[in-house]
Amino acid sequence: MSKGAFTTLVAIVLAAAFPAIASAQPDFYRGKSITLVVGSDITGEHDAAARLLARHLGRHIAGRPSIVVQNMPGASGIKSANYLYELARRDGTVMAIFNKSLPLAQATGAANANFKAEEFNWIGSMDHSNNLVVVAARTGVKTIADATRKEVLMGSLGAGGPMSTYPLLLNNAFGTRFKLVQGYAGGQIVDLAIDRGEVDGRGSYNWRDLRVKRPNWLRENRLNILVQVGLEREVELAEVPLLVDLARSDFEREVFTFVSADIPIGKSFVMPQAVPRERVETIRRAFEATMSDPEFLVDAKASEADVHLIPGMQVHALVRGIVTTPAEVIRTAQDWMAPK
Repeated sequence: MSKGAFTTLVAIVLAAAFPAIASAQPDFYRGKSITLVVGSDITGEHDAAARLLARHLGRHIAGRPSIVVQNMPGASGIKSANYLYELARRDGTVMAIFNKSLPLAQATGAANANFKAEEFNWIGSMDHSNNLVVVAARTGVKTIADATRKEVLMGSLGAGGPMSTYPLLLNNAFGTRFKLVQGYAGGQIVDLAIDRGEVDGRGSYNWRDLRVKRPNWLRENRLNILVQVGLEREVELAEVPLLVDLARSDFEREVFTFVSADIPIGKSFVMPQAVPRERVETIRRAFEATMSDPEFLVDAKASEADVHLIPGMQVHALVRGIVTTPAEVIRTAQDWMAPK
């Protein structure tokens, strides 16, 4: 018997002996539930995106598993990312959504960031929009230059998130006088603190979320937007400078580009490392199918959610680009985003 004939015979024998192998995988999710971990409280943009996805994703997965949302706030998403990397099941029944800035936090050596974002299985991004540094109009601060002449209290969650790191970057690069008030439990709690006058602004506010959650602030001109962090200006904010527009040298532009590079990651969903490849691909295909599902799109519109798909492999490439940025650029960004 030739080698080729023997190989064919072995394959036939194995297929006959283990007929369930080929057919079991499509039914893996039947009768199961997928836990969708959210790295924030129930008031945040990630929770809204997770619950929107949870209502529709299961229809596009063979076996139609249920999707159970579990909030895990802490350290601006670092707690949930550590959980996904260190403790979560790796069988395809756990996924997560957390702060898009966590690859940046990893690259700059954020405290307690024990994960490696490039090793996660990135499923895809539902949407992205720029982050904004905003202050209450009552402060009279309208520009970055104004913020160098007056102390401004900025509400924040934890030390590693962009509500803290963006103001610190501006302080160290331009001499602004933002003073952090940390420890708030969620973004909407910071908003309430702004309304009460406890703090004057937020170091990071997603543009889409601001339009949806606080349209009265915009309508009544109660908020000044000082700068937007992203790689392209939002169409509606054509007059607000990008962080990279403020660069005074080529090297400074590299640093600001690095800081802004996580924005397209947006509202990305992710699975732990070492999940079987076929299950990762199953969820990626289901995610992409969900993004174009008419029923999902109707729900998204009713929820005032924007949908702008970036496939998982593209998100993964963005993440790898962030964590492989030249060391000198990372060191400078890390120094500027740290308290002095």
